[in-house]
Amino acid sequence: MRTKMASLSTDQDNSSRRDMTNQKLQGISVVVPTFGRVDMCRNLLASLQHSRQKLNEPSEVIVIDDSPAGEAEQIKLLCEEYNSRYYRKKIGVSAKRNLGATIASHPIVLFVDSDCEATPELLSEHLALYRKNKRVVSVLGRTVFKGRSSFIWKALQFTPFLEPFRFADTEGQRVWGPSNNLSCRKEVFEQVGGFDETFPSKPGGEDVDFGYRLYRQGYMLLANPDAIVYHTTETWKTFSQTLNRLFHWGRGEFNLYYNYDEDLHYDCPKAAALVLLMVPVALVVSFLDKDPKWLLILPLFLGLNYLSRAILHFWYHPERLRRTAHVMSAEFFLWVYECGLTFECLKRRWLVPLYHRLIIAPEEASVIWDMQVINTWTVFAQLVISVGLVQLIVSRG
Repeated sequence: MRTKMASLSTDQDNSSRRDMTNQKLQGISVVVPTFGRVDMCRNLLASLQHSRQKLNEPSEVIVIDDSPAGEAEQIKLLCEEYNSRYYRKKIGVSAKRNLGATIASHPIVLFVDSDCEATPELLSEHLALYRKNKRVVSVLGRTVFKGRSSFIWKALQFTPFLEPFRFADTEGQRVWGPSNNLSCRKEVFEQVGGFDETFPSKPGGEDVDFGYRLYRQGYMLLANPDAIVYHTTETWKTFSQTLNRLFHWGRGEFNLYYNYDEDLHYDCPKAAALVLLMVPVALVVSFLDKDPKWLLILPLFLGLNYLSRAILHFWYHPERLRRTAHVMSAEFFLWVYECGLTFECLKRRWLVPLYHRLIIAPEEASVIWDMQVINTWTVFAQLVISVGLVQLIVSRG
């Protein structure tokens, strides 16, 4: 891995790992990173207080905040009201979680986002899995969304972006999980280096990276569908919020490719990669042919690519034809995500992610193979049709 992380010896023997996982549990620390969201923080801290009251062992809540002065003061007062520790520091989300874990007093650290609310059983359910299976070093809790189902939210249901929030709907081992409801043994968290602070300051892939490091080092992350938080849909209610989030998630994916370059495999080039290749080719052909109409290949290809994605979506899910507007919006959201990845590739001058796929777990390969064969032929057809249409336009003058 190229990323800067805390060092960890890869030759830990089994006896030391058993000693670590068999240590007696003596409480849980909840770390909440936030920026603003005063009302949401109030709801979360109140819900965590109920969950702590049902727990028969020590607990604490640590809020790491970098809100503007006015909101910061309100959040600080809320922490005093709900018996929570408050720290204000202008750092990114990963750094906030790492700071909270560093100052945590208990051996289990639970990360909960400020746009969530805890159920009364949240803390006890997280601790229960560590007691049930001594090999468990991390627990992924279930996320249940609540709030208004806006047009944007309905469109997001047709994208893969919400799928990770369903990882804990059933029991079992997972490679990674969203950090809005994720706990870990503090000792292991520190050994693997915590969350990678080189990721974009806004959320984007740091939880995937953390899970990958646990997985590669043989640690067990288990899902507990009874450890539930309610996640509001209010933070997804506007196009600007949604597009900004997805763009940063795309940027974060670059770091995953960069950190795990040894697990990259050749893939059908992403549409953005082909566009980057087509721009100089179209410019040269237009210059040599003295006809700027060759530049039309760019919008034609982009339009065909967008249309093809929608057609494939309907092919696999014909029942969604009645919700065409939502599907078309979902495909646009996927484009925004890809634009975030492309932006970071250009910024960092490393284009490899645009024609590779990251495969950490071997079983992932068989799942994606059939779809990628179809995608490859579809992109090839888009190129052929785009070139043919431009030649037709040029020939007709």
